[in-house]
Amino acid sequence: MHRLAYPLFTTIMLMLTSCAITWRTPAEQGIRNVTAIAESFGDGEKVSTVIVEYSVELDASSVTPECFSVVGRKVVSANTNSRAEKTEESRSGRFVVLGLAYENKWEAAGVNLFAGPRHDAERDGGAKQKEGNGPRFEDDGKPVDLSVTVIQTADIRTADGTVLPASNRRHASTAAMELVIQDFQKRYFTDAETGIILPYFVFLPAGYDASRKYPMVFFIPDASADTSIETATLTQGNGATIWATPEEQAKHPAIVVAVQYPYSVVKEYGAMTLDDHAWTKGLTAVDNLLHHLIESLAVDKDRVYGTGQSQGCMANIAISDRHPGLFAAQYLVAGQWDVAEMAAMKDKKLWIVVCEGDLKAYPAMCQAMKLWQSLGVKAVKGDDFWNPKASAEEMAANVQAMLAVDADIRMNVFAGGSHMYTWSLAYNIVGIRDWLFSQCLGRTVQPAQ
Repeated sequence: MHRLAYPLFTTIMLMLTSCAITWRTPAEQGIRNVTAIAESFGDGEKVSTVIVEYSVELDASSVTPECFSVVGRKVVSANTNSRAEKTEESRSGRFVVLGLAYENKWEAAGVNLFAGPRHDAERDGGAKQKEGNGPRFEDDGKPVDLSVTVIQTADIRTADGTVLPASNRRHASTAAMELVIQDFQKRYFTDAETGIILPYFVFLPAGYDASRKYPMVFFIPDASADTSIETATLTQGNGATIWATPEEQAKHPAIVVAVQYPYSVVKEYGAMTLDDHAWTKGLTAVDNLLHHLIESLAVDKDRVYGTGQSQGCMANIAISDRHPGLFAAQYLVAGQWDVAEMAAMKDKKLWIVVCEGDLKAYPAMCQAMKLWQSLGVKAVKGDDFWNPKASAEEMAANVQAMLAVDADIRMNVFAGGSHMYTWSLAYNIVGIRDWLFSQCLGRTVQPAQ
């Protein structure tokens, strides 16, 4: 062979080999990976979005929700993207972003949502509910299953027009992302007074500067989070995570703390809160943790906000009773305490939310409102029951109507509902979150824009 022919032959062979490597059949250009994206909603953590990765860029016009199914869930949106992240509009790329329908688990199950006649909460007293009202002493929790299975049920096209045919093949997710949850740091506090070791999660705002002072939201969950699940306080609902979302932090940069009270602590030291309203070792540890954080983080002591649901609401009240000048304001959800002791909170800024069907928290909080009113406090209970399925616009109007009334303590009741159903709704109310951040000890805070 001529000495010039060999290099030419070699070059041609290399080009052909390269083409053979990069050219793919439609089947080879199909789904490569599936990633589940989870978020914490009011009724717990669940997968909200699925990212489907292909090998090549797709024709966005060929991708619709009907092209995919996610086993056990309803696909409501499908967009293409150049990166493996959520998007609400299609961009050129090889990733398909599937949005899944949200379904409130309490509504879906129809659990104890109280369809009975209206009752006089102040007269009827507090009948204990079967569902989640009071301390639990069993560790029956399991980590949330974040796995999903995707099927491409209709043809789609690549950017060059190649048809990627529908298939019955099931593609299981191989990875999961936990939005906002992953932005919290897990730490541990050893309480010298009781010996209790409390895990807790802390979120620090972007650009956190220890020389500055930030508001702090201190969240305590309900007793359903008192399990061995390591992130239970972040996944049982959104009472912690809602304050750390990008949207909320853009308005209200703040430190967010979520307390964990694991089952191991329950077994050794007992429940954090009890229905006899006794001060427990668990409350001592949580109280000491709160004061430790106020001193060790860059906290604005005039803007410490307490919130919690059920057990967490009870703990908030108990701590506030002991330290009347501690919290600038508190958002109290689905809980109650000894009414007589709550006289110590008369000078607080409080917003209370319960469900009509919560036959403990509802009557007890009505009695507390009467107590505060008898002490000359401007305490106002909404005249109308709130619709638990109200739109965001309707809920904003509800909040504005309450804010139009001159009051330091406000209380609202969702129609029907149940104990645990309450916090599937409560932390989604934007106006109450804005109200909380507008409160301050000794000075005025400009409202969020």
